[in-house]
Amino acid sequence: MVTGLLGSGKTTAIHHLLEHKPSHETWGLLINEFGEIGIDAATLNLDSDIIEAVSGGCICCSAQMGYQQALHSLLKHPLDRILIEPTGLGHPAKIIDTLRAFQPQIHIAGLLCVITPAQLTPERWQKSAVMRDLIHLADTVLLNKIDTASPEEIQQAETMLQKVYPPKEKILLTQFGDFAEKQPGLVDFKQTQAPFTLLEGLSEHAEQTQHTPVEHHSTLPHCLKTQVQTGSTSTIGWQFGPQVQFNRTRFKEFITQQSSLIRAKGILRTGNEWQLFNQIDDQITFEDIAWRQDSRLELIYQTDITDQLQHIETELQKALLIRDQ
Repeated sequence: MVTGLLGSGKTTAIHHLLEHKPSHETWGLLINEFGEIGIDAATLNLDSDIIEAVSGGCICCSAQMGYQQALHSLLKHPLDRILIEPTGLGHPAKIIDTLRAFQPQIHIAGLLCVITPAQLTPERWQKSAVMRDLIHLADTVLLNKIDTASPEEIQQAETMLQKVYPPKEKILLTQFGDFAEKQPGLVDFKQTQAPFTLLEGLSEHAEQTQHTPVEHHSTLPHCLKTQVQTGSTSTIGWQFGPQVQFNRTRFKEFITQQSSLIRAKGILRTGNEWQLFNQIDDQITFEDIAWRQDSRLELIYQTDITDQLQHIETELQKALLIRDQ
């Protein structure tokens, strides 16, 4: 999926992707035109590809039925990949939620967001929930039209992107959305696992301590990755598949029972939505986030937890539920 605000250059970026498409592959394109006249679909019309245009509204809401019909139509063809370009006005997380209903026919791969330095400002970040959703959801962000931005605007936008949690796999500076030749691997659209940034950065407590990596094989269901380090302070992180759901009440009980916990952060699926979780100085907060790739939890303890790992996981499992998708 290639997303971006209106005027960011996402249609041009799709042009560049198509120009670098492997010759042996056939791609499908699902273009969401907000109006009734399909201008974008006409400009992308290539003989070797199959295009479905959904017009008259956003595919996340008013045009969702047309979106599902277009997907069914595309799946009648032997396609290697499907590119989806939403309008830039809607909420992309709902589009991903709909795609999951088509699994295993559709495997959700990389998510690309195109944004410009002029669009990505602190003021707009605070005001635009759509922009925050687009960036949070993406694996890779193209900071586009840098030829029209000042060095200060570019630096400000880069700094904002580098602070986003979970971190982006790549942040690319581009002109005219042209990135495929410089980054040919992106055409493979391989979705990657974002690192445990809280654990890697640790905290001010960890700067004076030595940490020893611990080999730990988690027994928690659908756990994709575990990272443990111990020392005078200890860290542990888990990464779960999207089918894992957290009971928020039980999860809060788990957090409050961790007596030596000094910092916690994560993204948790708590129902149909995902939420960004933070715990600092006994203050626990949850806020909605568009991230859909996985659930993750990162904890920092002020003591050595080597002998407590199994007990910690046993208590955490009480907060887990498993869904079909």
